[in-house]
Amino acid sequence: MKIAHRVCMLEISNENGRVYPVLMWDDDNAVLIDAGYPGQIDAIDRAIADAGQRAGALTDIILTHQDIDHIGCVRDLLKRAPDARVIAHVQEAPYIDGTKTPVKLAALINQGDNLPAAQKAWREMLKTGFENRRVRINQTVSDGEVLPVCGGIEVVHTPGHTPGHICLFLRASGIMVCGDALNIAGGHIAGPNPQYTQDMALGLSSLEKIRAYHPTAVVSYHCGYLKLE
Repeated sequence: MKIAHRVCMLEISNENGRVYPVLMWDDDNAVLIDAGYPGQIDAIDRAIADAGQRAGALTDIILTHQDIDHIGCVRDLLKRAPDARVIAHVQEAPYIDGTKTPVKLAALINQGDNLPAAQKAWREMLKTGFENRRVRINQTVSDGEVLPVCGGIEVVHTPGHTPGHICLFLRASGIMVCGDALNIAGGHIAGPNPQYTQDMALGLSSLEKIRAYHPTAVVSYHCGYLKLE
């Protein structure tokens, strides 16, 4: 779905779930924000091709945060575009490259055997998933930093869901790509999901930070696109 000049929201759906990465490009760069669940690489390939681009032409992969449904196909994409830079917030990088245990997995591990069988199974799946999907970060970014591609992509640190979660403000269009920092309900912006938010107070503060940018539209990773003007 085209949402601005040279900006497309991709709808990636298979048995693992539905997510909405964002692809943008200029004459010299092609940038993907977030990379789906493990196993969604074929769907990502098709969606990028449908947008008139090639996965092999990606120059940058920006990760809003560490969760498995955002980093899931980075390794697969790097097989297609080995020179692409992987970019994440400085606080998220050690969770993505395997230096630290991802926060949601760590919480499950800390509960030991005091978990229902279904959550124990989920914990083991996460362990395997993260071990197989860890990836080196080529560039770390911080709040307010502007990546000088595609009309300027401003990093907006929005902690709460995870410590180093970021949104990306596309300066050329005024669109805010929000990852899991917010949801969309009834045609309106809604807060982050409390069930999956590490620090809800921080998450709500980050939501107000997003609003202060007065974006023309937002993209929620699990809800899609909402025009605000």
